[in-house]
Amino acid sequence: MKESMKHRLVGAAVLIGLGVIAWPVVFDTTPVREISQRSQIPDPPAEQPFIVAEPQAVDLPPEPDSDALREVLPDPPESALAPDPAPVARPAEPRKNLAPRPAPEPVPPVRNDSHGLPEQWALQLGVFSDRSNALELRARAEKAGFHALVQPVGKGAALRYRVYAEPKLDRAAVQRAAASVQQKLGIKGYVTRYYP
Repeated sequence: MKESMKHRLVGAAVLIGLGVIAWPVVFDTTPVREISQRSQIPDPPAEQPFIVAEPQAVDLPPEPDSDALREVLPDPPESALAPDPAPVARPAEPRKNLAPRPAPEPVPPVRNDSHGLPEQWALQLGVFSDRSNALELRARAEKAGFHALVQPVGKGAALRYRVYAEPKLDRAAVQRAAASVQQKLGIKGYVTRYYP
């Protein structure tokens, strides 16, 4: 077969293929679907009248302890009112000789530090690096009847737990409590400034 014949056959095959593809596109017979331009929103519902009833007057009961209430309620009969019982005479008890009360101890004036805060004092019982030891000593002090607390001081590896007992505003009162603490706990604490 000659080359020219081959070219003609290939050309004819290409034209037939294009015709098969282009014929339905150019000569499309399916009807075009039209999009409706009309609004699809339904009409608003019909309004129905709303009738509000006129307010009615309400009969309230008379106010307590008013003349109207006294007129409504009848007075109780005389027989219902019981006479007050006569007071029972009690024999006079002999007065006991009461010792005069001692005068209260004068309260020392509260001193303020340079920051205007009241100076507080406490008995320091110990300083611990282990918190459980500090809590154990606090529990012993509270069991003996003393007000005790644990205060953490420092940070990181330098963190320590101080145990204080009997914080007060009067240094002399803390010094007096020190003897009792030493007697009951066997710990000789020392009086120091306390900063809550």
